[in-house]
Amino acid sequence: MNRISLPVILLVGFITLSCSRQDKVKDVPVSRLEGTVIPADSLQNDYAVISADSNEIILEASKEPFFIEVYKLTGDSAHLSHRYGKRGTGPDELIEANSVYYYKPTRDMLLYSSNDMGAQLINLDTDAVRPVHAFRQNNALWLMKAEFINDSTLLTACVIPSPKNTKPEWFKLLHLPTGQLTDIEGFLPDDGFDGPLMTKQWIYNSSARMKKHPQRNRFIYGCDEGLYAEIFELEGNRIVNRKLLLDQYPSYRPGADGISPEGAPDRQMCGFKVAVTARYIYLLLKRETKGDLRAIGREEMPEKFKGPGKGISFSEEVLVFDWEGRLCHKLHLTPFVVNIAVTEDDRTLYGITESETYEPLLVRYDCPGI
Repeated sequence: MNRISLPVILLVGFITLSCSRQDKVKDVPVSRLEGTVIPADSLQNDYAVISADSNEIILEASKEPFFIEVYKLTGDSAHLSHRYGKRGTGPDELIEANSVYYYKPTRDMLLYSSNDMGAQLINLDTDAVRPVHAFRQNNALWLMKAEFINDSTLLTACVIPSPKNTKPEWFKLLHLPTGQLTDIEGFLPDDGFDGPLMTKQWIYNSSARMKKHPQRNRFIYGCDEGLYAEIFELEGNRIVNRKLLLDQYPSYRPGADGISPEGAPDRQMCGFKVAVTARYIYLLLKRETKGDLRAIGREEMPEKFKGPGKGISFSEEVLVFDWEGRLCHKLHLTPFVVNIAVTEDDRTLYGITESETYEPLLVRYDCPGI
């Protein structure tokens, strides 16, 4: 076992942090978690952790011949047990899988390619592969991001590709077997923007972050623009009981074409990545700002992104909320990771970091009692 350092969890006191509303300040405990590398026998390229439990890790392998890899945990090591979702142009293959959605109760993995709207549903127990045509059936809409409601239905964040649209259709239910869409009412981010609705939908839903509570019809929603997140419940076809977690809405305006969003200040943050359990919501805050992205576009890499495991994809700060919207804990991870998955008992957190030679490493953090 390659241990980065002795496992240590330090309760370093309390900080004052304003998260849900600027006039609502709460002291939260802070813990610094030092990770332990878990040797894995086949990590070779870019990876992200999809799901983790006591004996299995599911990874998205973005540059491999297969899109999904499952590793079995044995002691303090991980061994590749199966690959799913073959890349290619043949039967039961996809050219790309830009989005991957996992429905744990039935162990179904949905792979979706936004390039050609191809999709397939793979069962991890039986290896059965079913083509999904629901996205192509609705190609007049841009179904940007999604989350499973049940084994046959997704809640999708959409963009209506019409500058003249004024109907606030933010979410739709997509029935995978038939392609039927159901309108969802009662949602629009309260950011004060009064320009074209398509611009507003694009700034939020093109990079939406969305996860469902494992048992309840409650969701966490946010995006990679600003530092905004809220929770809500879905009752029938209506969003209810909305509550802000983070209130730094993105700043934007329509561009020269009257639609495409632009105008974010350099200081604007770029969102978070999210994992959930039945008790908690874990937001891994992204480190880059719009100014950082502009500097990188000019080939001026900021110092904070230089070095193994410090690139723009890696983060270290985690905010932990309960499902009532209360901030409960703040975590700092060493080393930084690409994204996180948390076991159902909230005791262990997994992520992918990099070695000194820029090779991917699976890392485990033992979480404090929250």
